[in-house]
Amino acid sequence: MFRYAQGFALAAVLGCVGFAAQAQDGASVTGGAAPLAVQPSPSASLAFPSVFGVGSAVAAPSGTRFVALSYVSPREGISTKDDDGDVSFGFALGNPVSGVSAQVSVNILGLNPFAESGSVSASLSRMLRAGGTSATFASISAGNLLGWGDASGSEPTYVATLSHVQAFPLANGTELPMQFSFGYGSDTTLSDDGLGTRGPGAFFGVGMGLTETLAGSISFTRSQINMGFSLSIPQIEGAGLSLGVYDITDNTSRQQVSLGLSFAF
Repeated sequence: MFRYAQGFALAAVLGCVGFAAQAQDGASVTGGAAPLAVQPSPSASLAFPSVFGVGSAVAAPSGTRFVALSYVSPREGISTKDDDGDVSFGFALGNPVSGVSAQVSVNILGLNPFAESGSVSASLSRMLRAGGTSATFASISAGNLLGWGDASGSEPTYVATLSHVQAFPLANGTELPMQFSFGYGSDTTLSDDGLGTRGPGAFFGVGMGLTETLAGSISFTRSQINMGFSLSIPQIEGAGLSLGVYDITDNTSRQQVSLGLSFAF
């Protein structure tokens, strides 16, 4: 039986690593949502099915706090630019089952120099239904808020997302957890002319638990395909790693490799 915070470990919002790359006109289309660790799924004995490269509406339990580091190569997907990293931290409040869950994060853009630019992102999420081994969430989010430094002149971005989590029974008696995430955002489509121009568009992503600690994902926008993996660290509660590639076909000429480390507590 799927239950919020008891079935698949919904101890983390399933955004994707690369939130800062998106804010710096990279290939990420997450809408500014900060990533959190992916925890093993007790009900299915497989990892929670995170989605890489696009947003997720799945909400973290109230009181969750997180710190996340992402490192992308190259910055903005331009081969002549150096690699760079970003830091995000924030918290979630509210109950998405009986009410609304709110998440706020501060995104520091760039490690060298550190904290000269950044912005705030926020999202609201609610569980629409839950039954058996499935649950459906909806969310709205806004990014590029209260920017400073190079981000001070950025226009706010907005994303609406619908995510469905389902556990499918397998012949060996276990369950295969999957997540399907659909959405539309004001800047989720990267132009395919190599200029890195962003515009509105729809997105779709699928995540799947592969082992007790590993989840894999593929996601799509009009102009790119993203693929990534998330790995929980059993020895450190709440910690996780992620590795992915934005625009695996390099259709936008802005391909990036992203490595992430996150900690939820």
